[in-house]
Amino acid sequence: MRCYTTISSQHEGTAGTGTFRPQLTSLIDVMTILLVFLIKSFSVEGNIITPSQDLELPVSTSKKPPQLVTSLEITRSAVMANGDVIAKHDNFLSSDSLLIPLLFDYMKLQKAQITDTTKNREIMIQADKDVQFNVIKRVMFTCSKAGFSDYSILVLEED
Repeated sequence: MRCYTTISSQHEGTAGTGTFRPQLTSLIDVMTILLVFLIKSFSVEGNIITPSQDLELPVSTSKKPPQLVTSLEITRSAVMANGDVIAKHDNFLSSDSLLIPLLFDYMKLQKAQITDTTKNREIMIQADKDVQFNVIKRVMFTCSKAGFSDYSILVLEED
C-alpha cells in the first residue's frame, strides 16, 4: 500500500492530488554552484610524474612549472625508466668508461621515437638525494652520447 503525503503545492491544478513535485530550480542552482567550485579548484598543474618508491627527492625553490619529457629514475641501486630497471649500479660502476651500454641502447630507442625534430630532446632525471654524483655523471654522459642535450633534475618544492 502506497502512502502519499499531501504537501501544499504552489502549482495551479495540482492542489489536492496527493503527489509531490520537487522544486528542481533550486537543486539545479546548487549543482551549478558545486560544479563551478570544483572546476575552479581543480588543478591541472598537479604531479605529472610519479616518483619511484626507492628514492627521496630533494626540495626546490623554483617557481617554473614542470613539462612532460623523457624521464629517468636513479635509485640507490639502479637506473630505471618507467619503473623498469635499465642498469644496476653494480654492473657499470666498476667500469672505467663513463658510458652505460644498456642505458645508451634504451636512450637511442627513445630518441628514435621522437618524430618531431622541433621538440627539445630534454630528459628529466629523478635521482635519490643519496646517490653518488659519479652515477649521475655517467647517466648524463650516456644520455648526451645518445643525443639528448637538455637535463632537468626533479626536486620537491619547499612549502
